[in-house]
Amino acid sequence: MKILLTGADGQVGFELWRTLQFNREVIPTTSDGRDVNGMSTIKFDLNDADDVNKKLEAIAPDVICNAAAYTAVDQAETDVDLAHRLNAEAVAQMAEFCRNKKLLMLHYSTDYVFAGNDRKFAWREQDPINPQSVYGQSKADGEQALIDSGCEHMIFRTAWVYSNRRHNFLKTMLKLAQSHDELKVVNDQQGTPTWANTIALATMLSLNIPESGVYHLTAAGHTTWYGFAKRIFEQAVRIGLLDSKPKLIPVSSEQFPTAAIRPNYSVLDCQKFAGTFNVKLPHWQTTLQLCMQRMSL
Repeated sequence: MKILLTGADGQVGFELWRTLQFNREVIPTTSDGRDVNGMSTIKFDLNDADDVNKKLEAIAPDVICNAAAYTAVDQAETDVDLAHRLNAEAVAQMAEFCRNKKLLMLHYSTDYVFAGNDRKFAWREQDPINPQSVYGQSKADGEQALIDSGCEHMIFRTAWVYSNRRHNFLKTMLKLAQSHDELKVVNDQQGTPTWANTIALATMLSLNIPESGVYHLTAAGHTTWYGFAKRIFEQAVRIGLLDSKPKLIPVSSEQFPTAAIRPNYSVLDCQKFAGTFNVKLPHWQTTLQLCMQRMSL
């Protein structure tokens, strides 16, 4: 099985590259063909429709795994056209190729397709979506384009992704702790921190018995950004990444206004994924510990 992987330099894409290559042929691509950790990739520019068509025909994959996306949530509020091109139009283009060639397409989406206001229980796949931001709408449009294409597909919605690569909450907190004795962290948004490696391993297992549909894919459990930060600092001191913990002050979202509206409840119900693919998704605290232990090596 030959898998064309987009976004191989991203958090999820890089972990997919490392994981899927153990039992499948992976063709890693990036927007500019850059080297990633000393390994070469193929240029595959989702913003260039002609390049996408040429590379799809040349590579002739058996599966497309689309881990690339426009993820600058606040910037998307003014960069509307590019966000829509990368997160929706390019998805539709690849989906059409998969339909014509009778291929499977894997695609990653987000909790931002939900509004999250006053929610009290985990979102299920069949719950109505209501994106509140340009980013969320572009991802919702991408989901619908893939579904409407009629190709075999698996859409994995995830949330609060982190790893020891690129920009994410984990790395930001550790960096701030080096120069701040006190940090204010939002404590009224609920979600599930999800290690990119968890997503990659779960994806690999899903490919053993692929079944078209939309699936929620996060770690188990949930917390707030404040709770996430608290756990990060406890673990960082335990393994020697930090000498001491900064003082954490819980604050409301109103005290940290952003250009894009964030869902205040982003907990996703992952029972469908676990049952369909016979996978036990680990708790977020366990996977955070594993990820940070890698950072300490």
